[in-house]
Amino acid sequence: MKYDVAIIGSGLGGLQCAYILSREGYNVCVLEKNRVLGGCLQTFRRCDSVFDTGMHYVGGMDQDGMLRKYFSYFGLTRNLKLKRLDEGGYDIVRYMGKDYPFAMGYDRFLETMAERFPQERNALETYVSLLKEVSRSVDIFSLNFDDGVQVEYLKYIESGIAPYLDSITKNEVLKNVLAGMAPLYAGRKNTASLYAHMAIHAGYIHGAYRFVDGGEQMTDILADGIRSFGGTLMKNAGVTHLHMKDGKIDSLEFNGGRIEADQVISAIHPKSLLQLMDPHAFRPAFRNRIYSLPETYGMFSLYLSMKPDYPYINSNYYAYHTNDLWQSYEPDGDWPGGYMIHFSPLSADPEHTNAIIVNTVMHWKDLLPWIDTRVESRGDSYRAFKEEKAEKLLDLLEKDFPGFRKSVKLYYTSTPLTYRDYTGTWEGSVYGLEKGYGNPMSAMILPRTRVRNLLLTGQNVNMHGVEGVSVGSFLTCSELVGKNYLIEKLKNEI
Repeated sequence: MKYDVAIIGSGLGGLQCAYILSREGYNVCVLEKNRVLGGCLQTFRRCDSVFDTGMHYVGGMDQDGMLRKYFSYFGLTRNLKLKRLDEGGYDIVRYMGKDYPFAMGYDRFLETMAERFPQERNALETYVSLLKEVSRSVDIFSLNFDDGVQVEYLKYIESGIAPYLDSITKNEVLKNVLAGMAPLYAGRKNTASLYAHMAIHAGYIHGAYRFVDGGEQMTDILADGIRSFGGTLMKNAGVTHLHMKDGKIDSLEFNGGRIEADQVISAIHPKSLLQLMDPHAFRPAFRNRIYSLPETYGMFSLYLSMKPDYPYINSNYYAYHTNDLWQSYEPDGDWPGGYMIHFSPLSADPEHTNAIIVNTVMHWKDLLPWIDTRVESRGDSYRAFKEEKAEKLLDLLEKDFPGFRKSVKLYYTSTPLTYRDYTGTWEGSVYGLEKGYGNPMSAMILPRTRVRNLLLTGQNVNMHGVEGVSVGSFLTCSELVGKNYLIEKLKNEI
């Protein structure tokens, strides 16, 4: 069988590219190695509780939000079941026993923070001013591309968020509070870019929402759209080799057969892609650069099935018990130095929740004894390791939310190993390749490659997160249908 476009991987980037191109009349085939579509959009059910595995809430979904513009194109705004988080504190940073709410809207955020830090109003005004500037620089109506790079934000990528905070205030508490959202971009003090921090914060300022009954509904809506446009979605079809001929990919071999395609889009990790290709497909310098790039850290996740009548809380908490919040993200820091807790909303009972997800940083080095194992075959030592971590995390939750333990019915856990095996990300990294500000160009991966008919998409190409991947999907598809054409079409449909 021959297709116009074959897409490797059915994560958000792969599905969005398939939707865009099939809608434009391309005969598209998506190849997914797992039995379910969605990558990090997957959910699972245990004891009548539905748990998201990778995506817990999204920003930019108010009427003026950038993500809403993309979602409108994909038909998601009409069909997604969403719940707007607390406007006065969608995120709450709990630092050393005190709560600091992050409010929606630039003015409200400024005033809420100024109430807690009245002597720091000038610093907060400077911070909010830059939030607005970064948000404008990546807005869909003012995008300016140069060979796939949005040049407006390069100056922010080359700067670090930690040095920036040092430059606007000497207040250590304020600096720690503003850095409290760093797990949203796997931030580390010496590498986290100013752009990643500001772009993500600006997104949530424009409307933070949770998925009611789980985020897998995004997969279903996109998949239904792809099929309605004539696209093909193959599950249990893990690609094993990309065959080359005359500098192009000639065919894709997978564990159920072989297909041909005029164009190929890889939505999987670049290191995984290289393993599918002949060694000579890329220059040694490119291969060496990709393999040398560090990964972002992973997450230990605690999935809690709650007893009946546990109250639903319409805010996320980022809780820290360390003076230097940045140390929570380092391999040598005390574990767990902090965590993020998410309360899942239910359509059947808006006042209560039966599913709570707690995430905390976990590094690959902690899992070295089991890296050659697979799911359900890691042995008693791994189970004991996870149980020890879970109990330690539960002790911390009980300290922050007294009486919490008695409300837990059952719990389940996952580590970066689980993430690696189910989503295919390298070393179970939560956001793929680290895009540090110290040498940003080395980590910048463009959609077009030297293989004439191979394009890249996903969180490693532009930026991670729903908004970053959505921008990246349009960048990738614009290489085939034209940048101006696609951007204008998106504008006209909003």
